Amino acid sequence: MSIDPEYEREYSPSAWSKRYGNMEVQSKFLQLAHKVTSEMRKKIPCQLDIPYGSSDRMKYDIYGTDLPNDTISGTPVFVFIHGGYWQECSKEFAGFGISALVAEGIKVINVGYDLCPTVKLSDVVTQIKIVTEEILKLCKKNGAKCVWLGGHSAGAHLAASLLHDLEWRTLMTERNLFQSLKGLVLIGGIYTLRPLLKTSYNGPLQLTEDEIQKFSFNDVDTRKLPPVEGIKVIVAVGECDAPKFIEESRHYTQQLLNFVDRVEYILLRNNIDHFDIVENLPDPRFLLTKSIIDNIKQ
Repeated sequence: MSIDPEYEREYSPSAWSKRYGNMEVQSKFLQLAHKVTSEMRKKIPCQLDIPYGSSDRMKYDIYGTDLPNDTISGTPVFVFIHGGYWQECSKEFAGFGISALVAEGIKVINVGYDLCPTVKLSDVVTQIKIVTEEILKLCKKNGAKCVWLGGHSAGAHLAASLLHDLEWRTLMTERNLFQSLKGLVLIGGIYTLRPLLKTSYNGPLQLTEDEIQKFSFNDVDTRKLPPVEGIKVIVAVGECDAPKFIEESRHYTQQLLNFVDRVEYILLRNNIDHFDIVENLPDPRFLLTKSIIDNIKQ
């Protein structure tokens, strides 16, 4: 299928930022993301590159390793999945939320995964299930108070995929692990895949019809899904994100209301775009940062 220029722009978040031009906003984001993450590795006690699989990217980092495990109610944990259209970036560019959360006594775990086209999207989803199970086991062993899972852009889609995998949910419940997962934070996510066939993003993805149907969560009749109890989902997006991403987030919020007990939608104004929605996470006064901290610690 050939690239449609209109679809290409509609699904390119960098084209809608009011701060910089298309390429400049991406370049500045990557530079800042790497700088912040490198600083966190120096300033925050951490354990890096813990493997959960055989490939070099199947690793995760734990920040706040000096926080105690032996408090009365345990230490809360926030797991973060980076974005990049399932084909770019890494956990080495995912450090924005670390300082504010660790300062509030919340451990942060940044997750890496293999990228397309080295693997298929379905393989990436499987890796997220594997690492989430491993982290839930670790948190249960260490007596963590709770676990929250967050993701940005494609990472939000990967986090959401866990809610739609009924077999995985059942297995985690049987193993007494799912109960530790108390919330998801989906930031600037995309939840419908078919339109990507008309964009350059599908070059590395090479989406199959099965993947499109299985992982397009806005196309699912969520009224038929078994309810997810005891979990809150926060869906956040910036007002200067791509209009299609805003539309996706609003629609998915409605989808979630059909099978999740507690759902919150946050539209961040003041010209917040797809990139500075996470660039602002180090600021504890930022609405999204405050919401994440308040919900994890309640």
